[in-house]
Amino acid sequence: MGRAIRIASPLVALAILGVILYNATLVDRVPPAVQSVYLGLSVPGNDRLGQTLTTIDIRFTKPVRTGTVERRFSITPAVAGTWSWEGQRVAIFTPSHKLPAATKFSVTLQPGFEDLVGNVAGSGIQAWTFSTVGPPAIVTISPRNGSQEVPVDTAIRITFDRLMDTPSVTAAVSLSPAVGYAVAWSGPTLTLTPSQPLAFDTTYTLTIGADAADTDGTHLPETSISFTTVPTGLVALSVVPAPNVSGISVRSPIAVFFDGAIDPASIAGALDFTPPVAGAVRVATLPDDSSPQNASATPAAAAAGRILLFEPSQPLAAHTTYTVTLRPVVHRPGQPNQVGAGESWTFTTGQASQSAQNQVAFISGRSGVPNVWLMNADGTNARQLTSELVPVTGFDFSPDGGSVAYAAGGVVKRMRMDGSDLTVMTSGGRFEYDPVYTPDGNGLIVARRAADGSDQGYWEVPLLAGGAERQVVPDGAPPLGSVNLGGDGLVPSPGLPAWADRSAFSSDGRYLLLVGGDGTVRLVDLGQSGADTPPTPVVTTLPLVADGSPTWSVHDAAFEVVAQAEGSSSSAVYAIRPGSVPQRGIQAVGQVAVSGDGHLAILQATTSGAAQLAYASGNGATVVLAASPDFDARSPAFAPDGSAILFARVLAGARTTSAGIWLVNPDGSGLRQLAPDGAYPLWLP
Repeated sequence: MGRAIRIASPLVALAILGVILYNATLVDRVPPAVQSVYLGLSVPGNDRLGQTLTTIDIRFTKPVRTGTVERRFSITPAVAGTWSWEGQRVAIFTPSHKLPAATKFSVTLQPGFEDLVGNVAGSGIQAWTFSTVGPPAIVTISPRNGSQEVPVDTAIRITFDRLMDTPSVTAAVSLSPAVGYAVAWSGPTLTLTPSQPLAFDTTYTLTIGADAADTDGTHLPETSISFTTVPTGLVALSVVPAPNVSGISVRSPIAVFFDGAIDPASIAGALDFTPPVAGAVRVATLPDDSSPQNASATPAAAAAGRILLFEPSQPLAAHTTYTVTLRPVVHRPGQPNQVGAGESWTFTTGQASQSAQNQVAFISGRSGVPNVWLMNADGTNARQLTSELVPVTGFDFSPDGGSVAYAAGGVVKRMRMDGSDLTVMTSGGRFEYDPVYTPDGNGLIVARRAADGSDQGYWEVPLLAGGAERQVVPDGAPPLGSVNLGGDGLVPSPGLPAWADRSAFSSDGRYLLLVGGDGTVRLVDLGQSGADTPPTPVVTTLPLVADGSPTWSVHDAAFEVVAQAEGSSSSAVYAIRPGSVPQRGIQAVGQVAVSGDGHLAILQATTSGAAQLAYASGNGATVVLAASPDFDARSPAFAPDGSAILFARVLAGARTTSAGIWLVNPDGSGLRQLAPDGAYPLWLP
């Protein structure tokens, strides 16, 4: 027995130890506890500020018996609600109705809730508090209320303190003065991007009406702010090519003329093109003959630094409409807020010309700057020939019609009819005007002034290599200032501007009749052609003053020019033959044109001071053509076969405003308009 007891005692002890170890290791005796309390919808950055539709979520350290939790939960002020669970560790209390706004709540969970094995919690939640939001509020608005000098390309950004009901907010937003804009949301931030730049120096008011609400439906108090844009920045005075013009040269540059200097650092990407155009943009320096320059300098632009110039890297496509968009990024040097307004315009190209034969040439400012244009004899297919950014004041075509020489801003240039091989003929340190081809096409007559403005007369400039230039008249060059001609380059008188081509050759090229810039008429004997050393020209100054261009009459073997003799009170057509005294003919003003058979087209002054077109036949009879009280006639020119007379018209009450290019038969019939604008027409054979 004793032995049995001795054996049994250790076994009992082991059994008791096993029970103890089982209870210690396998039976859960740890009571549940609250791990965290949080709101289902709180305001970012404040987890104790809840939306009015929020839930109250309680996370436990272990699964619990849900009923023991729900019975011990309370909220003050009292709120009815329902329960849902994520597993048995997260209790979610959802109020049955939207909580009242701007209210403080206290959440309590009494001890005594149990886990799944019956362990009882000794603690719960003691007055965990939170508050509901008040009405929605705006955290920031950019630009801020009262902001000054706001850039015109700014976007408006409004950040709310919570997620908003986007349709209600969008509908409640208004901007005055009214501006179209695109709407974009990113979380609680609304961005309004104007569809076009805002106006300069304008106060805008942004209003968000009381219909704007958050996602809970709580309305925002009506809010208004104001801001003012930057004062007027750069102003685009004009663009080239001008808007909505057809027939633009495929070699035309694109330019914007501003009212002040522009910062070269601001021009990158300033111009967009549709269809795309490759090229380079720069701040341009243009020829300017408005005042003398340093003798060592080329003619420089008074408007230097004010012109945004885009030069295409290759010719534009023919018969194509281009849209140019100037972005609001160009600004004054050192003043990034002084930005030029954006704008868009369109133009349409024409077709490059190969020849000027049987074409009508004229000066037109329709591209934005007076340039040479061509059109068919019936007025169709008008297209730009030269594409200068300063006025073209004089032009002449080579005898074969394959090239044109012209002057613009005191610089003479020459190019082929298709615009290729553009050559600057004027050297630095001088101004040149009035280019006229010699009859053989191998040289040009040009008027010249030094860079200091001193008169250097007229010169013959060779176009073939190895030739030497020579002075043909020592003075009489036109004054500086051709860049001031605008519109179509018209002057009030029936004659031509001083910078226009006002010289003519005899058929054999030996004689030249020049009308100088001061109106002095000179007959120049250039000597026999073909001599190894050209003789010194012999100049005869005639007792005449003219303001038009002379012409050579093959029929009469004489120069014809409208001029006024010394001591006379009226002007007339004078026939000038080398070696003879000028012979006065029919009374006229301005210009005269001569047909191949010796008939004249002239301008006659009326008692009211107007100028009307007239036709004078070889027998001396004169017929007034196309008389109208509304228009004055200008610049007559015959068709190559003499069957019609080309002329320009100006408005009777505004004689520097073109009324177009017209055509009429010598008997007065067939009057028709070929172009709505233009001046100084010339019908090429």
